[in-house]
Amino acid sequence: MHSRIAGLALLALMMLAPPASAAADIERRAASDFHRRALIQGAVAPGEAHAVPLSREAVAALKRGGEVRLFDGAGREIPSLVYTADSRSEVIERPVAIYNRAWEARGTQTLSVELTDRKPQPVNEFVFHIEEEDYNLRVRVEGSPDGDEWRILREGLHMIRHTVENEKIRYVHNVLRVPTARFRHYRFTLEPMIAPDDDEEPLEIEGVDVRQVVTRGSSLGVPVRLGAFADPHDSDTRHEFWTLDLGREDLGVDQVELTIPSDDYARSASLWEWSEERGRRTRRLASTVVFHYGDDVHTEFTGFSTDVATLVLMIDQGDDEPVPVTAARANRPQQQLRFLAPRTADLPLALYFDPDEAREPRYDLARRLREHEIASFTALSHGLLEPNPAYAPPPQPRSERVPYLLYALVIPLVGGLGWYVARTIQRGVPD
Repeated sequence: MHSRIAGLALLALMMLAPPASAAADIERRAASDFHRRALIQGAVAPGEAHAVPLSREAVAALKRGGEVRLFDGAGREIPSLVYTADSRSEVIERPVAIYNRAWEARGTQTLSVELTDRKPQPVNEFVFHIEEEDYNLRVRVEGSPDGDEWRILREGLHMIRHTVENEKIRYVHNVLRVPTARFRHYRFTLEPMIAPDDDEEPLEIEGVDVRQVVTRGSSLGVPVRLGAFADPHDSDTRHEFWTLDLGREDLGVDQVELTIPSDDYARSASLWEWSEERGRRTRRLASTVVFHYGDDVHTEFTGFSTDVATLVLMIDQGDDEPVPVTAARANRPQQQLRFLAPRTADLPLALYFDPDEAREPRYDLARRLREHEIASFTALSHGLLEPNPAYAPPPQPRSERVPYLLYALVIPLVGGLGWYVARTIQRGVPD
């Protein structure tokens, strides 16, 4: 009796359960599973490694869907991975010794540095460490192979530091960039923008970092909507604010550059994260001095990384005429799809993106391609995202395809099972 009841119950559960093949096929993906695609453009070399930079739209689709796969024209999947081509710079320090420091009239001073390496190495950046609280300097940079014959590399460069006591913030720009040079000696002439008084101590330079900065990877431009803003938590009339709206597709940025059309200016500026939930500025990302003197312009924020959708720019105008900010540009590290082209593949290749709904990646694509062993990748590109003509929605569960038929089968079954149980109980009760 009990075995019959168990058999009937098992039959009912089997009719309600989804087909077993649905779970078994969860790892196997086909081009028809994805409803968007982007065709690969460029010459694909069989057996070679390739990299396809992803556009902003593709990165947004990838972030929403969580998965992208590469298929050839015959629908065969090609192992691939999504790689972040980090746009951050590699800094190579060059050991130097400072010599021949001299002070001249009106606060101007010169100093020279000599690379301690026997062979001159590439150099393109100098970072000054200055004891003074505030300064504004005009700098000329020269190079020499022997310390006797000098060649001007850049002049009219500027270094500025401005301290705001109440906010306890130092806005500093102490970096000089020059075209890459290979000299043994470098000489700097530093002239104050405002001549000091005769009794003032000369500007104390604690040290100079001499570097070669090599930029790796590439960056993806993120459109920014710039708008005027009134911070409800800051009533200082010297402060002007702008919002930088990165859009709904929050892709993250690590660099912001401003467009300020005024001719000559120097202003303290800071970049902040904005919290919609808290309705206020939260984390300060970077503080610097934006300026334009002659041919030397600095309007860039670097050295940070953020994933928020809205940033706030603050400029301290002081008692001077406000400088307008007319545009802004943000960058993020470029993401690429990397793959090894098979020896035989039907063209065209195409990227296929998951439906636009949140889901976790099916598996780690990085395990399928040992890209760290490959020295170089041939650059390709991809076209616009478009509907996938081969997209075939997965079949609906049996309960959704024939819901009324299922109820028509289950209800009599359950009723019959109840009747059978009741009759069995009645038979077991003595008269």
